[in-house]
Amino acid sequence: MAKASKNQGTPSAVLARVAELANVSPGTVSRVFNNSSLIPSETRSTVLDAARELGFRPRIGVRTKQIALVTEAPHKTVMGGYVNTMTQHICFALSKANAGIAMITEDRIDDLKECWFDGIIGIAWEEHTLEILKSLKNIPIIWLSDNFSDVFQTIYVDPLDTGKMAGEYLCSKGHRKIAIIHDADYIGNARAEGLAYAMSLHGARTEEMLVRISNKTPLHLAVKQLIDASCTAVWVTGEDMKVLEVNWLIQELAGKKIPDDISLLGFENPGISEFQRPSLSTIASPLKEMAELAVKQVLRDDLNVLERIKISCRLIERNSVSALKKK
Repeated sequence: MAKASKNQGTPSAVLARVAELANVSPGTVSRVFNNSSLIPSETRSTVLDAARELGFRPRIGVRTKQIALVTEAPHKTVMGGYVNTMTQHICFALSKANAGIAMITEDRIDDLKECWFDGIIGIAWEEHTLEILKSLKNIPIIWLSDNFSDVFQTIYVDPLDTGKMAGEYLCSKGHRKIAIIHDADYIGNARAEGLAYAMSLHGARTEEMLVRISNKTPLHLAVKQLIDASCTAVWVTGEDMKVLEVNWLIQELAGKKIPDDISLLGFENPGISEFQRPSLSTIASPLKEMAELAVKQVLRDDLNVLERIKISCRLIERNSVSALKKK
């Protein structure tokens, strides 16, 4: 059944309106809303498009809400990385809320249009994935970044603030020649800008003292570049545990000591971080809190206006960043 909101009439009237627009029978509409496998794919798409066009949703209270979780394909996911960790947290939160979970990986993202969902939580961000999500009408979509806050419901950590936090921390330790390894995208660039801003407040000429290295650069070359530039600290911002590789390359391949020769600051907080040699200082997003908020939002019945919920990250200080002695 569909949910009949104000002026939409009874559930049977809702089915009739969708059926009329899709040019099918009300019984077919009902079976589509219940995700019946007996309905041909083309008919299913026609009915779902009609329902979304009219703003109808399956009736709440007589069925378990079905939530689609859009995530990376398994072969792309790094164990312990951001996507893998967030996927787990969201699945746990949805299960705790007794919601149905449909895992839609990006390699089969077109399946998203073939079933009826009460809401969507998006973790992955390939261009085709975004095109599909933007094309869906009248369905709550929770996005875990603020770069599309004009289209989706948004729960996010501000990348500019994150960069400022990293810069303030490293500069407070006396570091002025700092490298950042980051993605060359909206979030990665914003983190770098935040770092540059904090450095400038401490008198560093960022055009000379900040070394920006793209995540696409092979890591052994990135490490060589930051060492050749005489950087005293490096912040590795990627969410896929590249910081662990950088740690190994600096110490085992380049023969430098962390933090005696180079300080190392990570991002996120994979469980293995505290067991590295030395234990890694890091800036961590509250992924569990973000996941629980995403589930709370997507299950709301009154989510009609786009909302932006900002969450702060936190600094976890361990042993991989040293304080430079003042000359």
